[in-house]
Amino acid sequence: MMFHPRAQKTVNHHAVASMISVGFIMAAGVAMGQSGGLSLPEDGGPLNGTAQAGSAAIARDAQTAWTNPAGMTRLTSSEILLTFQPLSMKFEFQPGPENTVSGTSGGDQGGGLPGGSLFFATPVSEKVALGFSATSPAGLILEPETDWVGRYYMTTTKLAVLNLEPSIGFKLGEKWSVGGGIDIQYAKFEQQIAVNRPGPDDGRISLDGDSWQLGFSLSTLFEPGNDLRLGLKYRSEVDHALAGDLEGWQGAPVSTGLLMPQNLTMSAYHQVSQTTALLLDIGWHNWDAFDRTIITVDETSGRQVEIPRNFNDTWTVAFGAHLRASEKWLFMGGAGYTTSAVDKVDRTPDMPVDAQWRISAGAELEAGERWRIGGNYTYLDLGDNALNTSLVIPVARVAGDYTAYVHVLGFYASLRF
Repeated sequence: MMFHPRAQKTVNHHAVASMISVGFIMAAGVAMGQSGGLSLPEDGGPLNGTAQAGSAAIARDAQTAWTNPAGMTRLTSSEILLTFQPLSMKFEFQPGPENTVSGTSGGDQGGGLPGGSLFFATPVSEKVALGFSATSPAGLILEPETDWVGRYYMTTTKLAVLNLEPSIGFKLGEKWSVGGGIDIQYAKFEQQIAVNRPGPDDGRISLDGDSWQLGFSLSTLFEPGNDLRLGLKYRSEVDHALAGDLEGWQGAPVSTGLLMPQNLTMSAYHQVSQTTALLLDIGWHNWDAFDRTIITVDETSGRQVEIPRNFNDTWTVAFGAHLRASEKWLFMGGAGYTTSAVDKVDRTPDMPVDAQWRISAGAELEAGERWRIGGNYTYLDLGDNALNTSLVIPVARVAGDYTAYVHVLGFYASLRF
């Protein structure tokens, strides 16, 4: 079926809604926590240096206001920690013979994405500590060439999520602390897709939506001895209701969901000697809860499209180490693996990722009694991802292989006062 803007009054609205919403429905797929997508745990802070290993147990600086608020009770002074994180995403597509649409490979579809975060923690008594964090737990830019073979899925995708969390920690005794926070989360999504219409040139549809939602976190820290800490952190689901406009088709209002799933992280930190510590993370994300996407185009008319999704829960394992070279220098390293949230048959051009492998290294300098600065690097391999999928309207099969990887740099500085 062809769609032409001048024929809006005679077109089947349900069919058009299906077609023009294909790109928009993937908004719920690209924001993918520590799973098969691109909502990455990296935030530029010290934990980047260990591939996030020990995240809920290390509790050594203000970053614990985000990773485990219970750990703030270990801090003896107030601290503010600022990070800067530029990253480079590489997505290269090699079309296969099954494609039914002519076009290019899209070139390098990724791009640079600046980021950063802020963490603050302060003890207010011997048993209570307060904190605040500002992070960006999801972000993505995909900008393939406009004539690429997957243009009927998307020509541009931009996603950004900002999370603000005030938090509190309580010390229950010598060994136990508990904590929690309230997540105030904003999501912004923009996308353009091509529309197959009569004539030599494609049409264009622009989608734009945003949402504010609330969530929460709960955590605990157990210290059975001076050399061992065990942490557990739960973060609730945040289900965004993205509402925006559909430019290029009567300016119709559009709404859909973007799910940030509930997740659980178990961590360990073990000081095996005066110079060496070992770190461990095991994480679970409940992506199985994301079984379908519902798109509504102009609520007053009742035009709605339901798209089945077959996501899987994901598991992450990460190992890391700290090496204290001197009183001033600390070196870090780590590696991690995350299972895939999506099988080949369900993979789309908006979500060209599979399992994740990450390797990280970092260094930190005690620049004075109050100052600490550090830097780190992470290489994130998103797999050699086969893709073979098609749209119903218009019939457009996209098949081939994605090579996807990310370079992440992190820089941070903290002030204790």
